Amino acid sequence: MEIYGDVRKIIDYEFKLKITDMRTKLLFLLMIMGVNLSVISQNLVVEQDLKRSGDCPSPESEACVTITAHKSLKLSFTSNVDTVIDIAFEHPAGQNMEYTLFFPTDKLEYFDRILTVHCLSVASAESVQIPLLLGPKESEFYYVSLTECYKTHYEKGLLLFKQCSYENAKEVLKKAHDECFDAPQNDDVKNKITVIDSIMKLRKVAKESYDMLDYKKAEEYYQIIHSLNRDDGFAEEKYMECRDENINFCKLYLLHARNYNLSHEYDKSNLMYKKVNENQCSFEAEDGDETHTELGENEFDKEERKKKEISRVLTYEWSWRAPFGLSFGSYKDKKVSAYFTLLFNADLFMKTKAKRMPEFDLSFGLTARPVNNKYVPVWLTMGAGYTGSFGKYGVSGKFHHSLSPEIGILIKIPFGREPKAGLAIRYNFQYRIPVISDGIIPPCNHSVGLGFCF
Repeated sequence: MEIYGDVRKIIDYEFKLKITDMRTKLLFLLMIMGVNLSVISQNLVVEQDLKRSGDCPSPESEACVTITAHKSLKLSFTSNVDTVIDIAFEHPAGQNMEYTLFFPTDKLEYFDRILTVHCLSVASAESVQIPLLLGPKESEFYYVSLTECYKTHYEKGLLLFKQCSYENAKEVLKKAHDECFDAPQNDDVKNKITVIDSIMKLRKVAKESYDMLDYKKAEEYYQIIHSLNRDDGFAEEKYMECRDENINFCKLYLLHARNYNLSHEYDKSNLMYKKVNENQCSFEAEDGDETHTELGENEFDKEERKKKEISRVLTYEWSWRAPFGLSFGSYKDKKVSAYFTLLFNADLFMKTKAKRMPEFDLSFGLTARPVNNKYVPVWLTMGAGYTGSFGKYGVSGKFHHSLSPEIGILIKIPFGREPKAGLAIRYNFQYRIPVISDGIIPPCNHSVGLGFCF
């Protein structure tokens, strides 16, 4: 037993000498090659923490390696000489996760051990290798980080966005924002993802409009997509295609509109002009006249304006000496128009004495709207007239004459938002200039009217 013990001590001593010799040779080789213990892959960085030290809680014949990484990085480990890596401890430390690994050291081949660290949470991260030269109860500490995680994913997402691979771009950018611990707090990834979501929705509705032959809407949608991504050649191509198709439809609508006009089918013609107007056609006419847009708008708007203006007005007129009368005229929004008014008194033609001196009034003039505002539905009138009267004795008396210039106002009250008729209220003031100043015809007169506009 004593001999066996002495032999065991000799073997352990020679074993330690070999370990020391191999470690010295390897360190010298690494120094010559300019390699340090910090190994960098494309994304992963592994640095030895020389400031940290501690006792190894492993068994006598094993060594310890502690690897610290951010908790967002899910790590796994393999080795060229170990079938299974013994993860003795795995516990959080603030924002990090610490992995404590035990490695056996009682065989010579263990001194060629190379530990490979894999990052499971980032598929694009390459594995990194760490050479381990450890004796029994020795400890080493390393820190693993993913230095350019955000930059790598963000740039890859932008590249996919330019290539119009929107779903893949969104997935990569989302990883950059959610999984990369080095992402800045005020990054613009969320805005970029919002743009991608908008483009994908617009692509869907644009295709639906295109399939429904609504080329005008599809053209607008594809134009918006192209404005959000100038590299989207598909959206630009579809925009040009929809624009050409829309122009062809406009030509067809206009051709039908003209044919309906020639056949005096104005309702159908206006419907075609409305289509031209809705599609906002903006191409030049082939025969060299007005643009199709202007022609369509002029014809259609002319009819629509007539309906909305309800410009024709008919009112019942009343004044003190001529209580029966009618006034008819045109009161347009943007143009000067005309009116005509007639008032009389039945007593004018009686031979008996009247209670008041009956009159006969005839006038005409112009109408204009001073302010084209829907909240000010007021028109001004100005005209000339004639007034005649027999006095109190009817046809048995002497007939008197007067020139009667006049001014007035008219107010329209439409029925509803898209009215076809409305209420009209009219007031008129006359200044009398008698041919003979005998006092029979008064110097001024007031009249009011109530009726309808249509």
